[in-house]
Amino acid sequence: MKKNLRIVSAAAAALLAVAPVAATSVSTVFAEQVNTIGGGTTNNANVATFDLKTTNALSLSDGTAASNLSLDITATVTPDKSTMEHSQAKVYKASDFTDSNPSIANDGKINWANNQEPASLTNLYHKDDAGHENVYYAVVYVTLHGLQAGQKYTINYGNNQSFTITANQNKDAYFPVISNSFKIPDTSVQGAPFVTEGTSGTKALSSGSVSLTSSNCNVQDLAKAITTNYSVKTTGSSDLKGGWVNAESDVRAALKNAGITPKADAKGSFDKPAAPFPITMNIYSENGVKGTFLVIADPNSEIGDMSYPRISYKTKNGTVNTPDVADATSTASASRTIDDIDDVIDYDNSTATPITFNYVPVNGTVDTAAIKRAFHAVVSGNNTSVTLDTNVDVSKVNTKVAGRYPVVVSATNAEKKTSKVTFYITVGVKGATYKTVQSDGDVPVYKIEGNTVTDTKTTVKNGDQIAVFGDAIKVGDKSYTRINSADSNLYVETKYVDGSFKPADKTSKTVMHNAYIYDKDHKRVGTNMLRAYTKVDVLGAATKLADGSLVYQIGDNQYVMADNIDGTVRTLSHNAYVYKTSKKRADSRVLRKGAKVTTYGSPYTFKNGKAYYRIGGPSKQYVKVANFN
Repeated sequence: MKKNLRIVSAAAAALLAVAPVAATSVSTVFAEQVNTIGGGTTNNANVATFDLKTTNALSLSDGTAASNLSLDITATVTPDKSTMEHSQAKVYKASDFTDSNPSIANDGKINWANNQEPASLTNLYHKDDAGHENVYYAVVYVTLHGLQAGQKYTINYGNNQSFTITANQNKDAYFPVISNSFKIPDTSVQGAPFVTEGTSGTKALSSGSVSLTSSNCNVQDLAKAITTNYSVKTTGSSDLKGGWVNAESDVRAALKNAGITPKADAKGSFDKPAAPFPITMNIYSENGVKGTFLVIADPNSEIGDMSYPRISYKTKNGTVNTPDVADATSTASASRTIDDIDDVIDYDNSTATPITFNYVPVNGTVDTAAIKRAFHAVVSGNNTSVTLDTNVDVSKVNTKVAGRYPVVVSATNAEKKTSKVTFYITVGVKGATYKTVQSDGDVPVYKIEGNTVTDTKTTVKNGDQIAVFGDAIKVGDKSYTRINSADSNLYVETKYVDGSFKPADKTSKTVMHNAYIYDKDHKRVGTNMLRAYTKVDVLGAATKLADGSLVYQIGDNQYVMADNIDGTVRTLSHNAYVYKTSKKRADSRVLRKGAKVTTYGSPYTFKNGKAYYRIGGPSKQYVKVANFN
């Protein structure tokens, strides 16, 4: 059961509360945002499970107002037919609770120190007056409606904690949920987060990968696979820790960007997609410095055996084979992602010469011949004496924009079995800062000279990692970030690379009139059209192109006319019949003068030379254009 509720004012919280907080001395300072997220599942048992997490604590400064804190509350399990409301949050110190891991007693009473609820905090600080780090917890009060009066319910929360609550005669239960612990960052400490492979990895990675299997096609296990395979560390002292901001939330955001909708179950399972998709994982260090780490979720990790082509490459540590199988009884993935291409050396060069194809100059050319020299393929594990040509796919490399782009090296044998290796190639100079583009479609690249902004007709796509330089600038009412180099005059809008852009929801709609596909300049894209009465996913609400045309976005720089989907309401100026052909009526209806009728798309001209609007379907229904004002 998915429950969406956003409360953004203390007044709204007061209206929703069904029971007052007992202690009248409690402060009225609230965290401004508490959002219910994710999809959950219902059960016939008397169980509910909640997770309350801070989302912006790392962005807060020392001495910030507690009202600046934002949290997410996830109701992963709720009793069947129940509904939920919640208050805003109050914030307390760890010392306000009796336990180091704050707990809730049966019937929903928090175990407060001194058996009394203290005043909630007005401001939050990294350290107390004695110089000790402050640890904080947030508390949100939840009301479950639609329960069984007098029935006891088990409420799970936090780190495997639980308590019981009894529904009142109004079939409600009112109780607190306690968040994870959090601190206010100490910005005076130096250090930044980075990612290594596993817990003992010693090499900082710029990207990673995870195989999508039948066992981890869900939000919970996919997030766990990423955080298990990789670790967040910091450049600071050993005392400065790093971590994942909210792994499950990042996975959900990536699924939404990829057009994948998790199901309403406890783990957020989803159907295995056909193509890989990027996951931008947000990382942090405890001094408040944040970063991102790109992970590619690959659903095409087919299991290979000795009959598959074998692709090999070399590093200073030895040869790596894909699939990595040694005998007829073993199997391994027929695909692999190289986390750092700079580790690879030329395959046939005994002096271990590093590869030469990385760091392609902006507007340069990818050296596919050098890529081929780095990889060696044989027809199968059963026949390693016969070599096989490799295919190098660089179609996703945009050499006009400095960034990191996927390249796929593959080999297919006579049995039509394919093995592949994926890596990221860098366009631009080594050591740049990379940001992941988050968008609903193509993002324009602009040339900015003085206060003049010009569209270059170059674009970057959702999921691209592009090199950014310096601080954002503002021209008019928009913010722009420099790309390509420190002295470049090319920019993208900052919102697409700073994490602030929120992708639009996808909605399935019925196309009511054959519809051509256009780009943002209202030029036809290809020759295909969307046929009437087929379904199409649109991104967000209808919007306007530069020429004023009202459209729906359906993909990267792809739009259809909204009138072909929503239609236009018109008023009849004459009584009108409904036709299916120029000579035959669709039915016996007579639409009366003055009636409002929704028409779809441009008129059709029938064999009799007269123009007709489509008004419904899927059976043929048309009304003469002449019958409208």
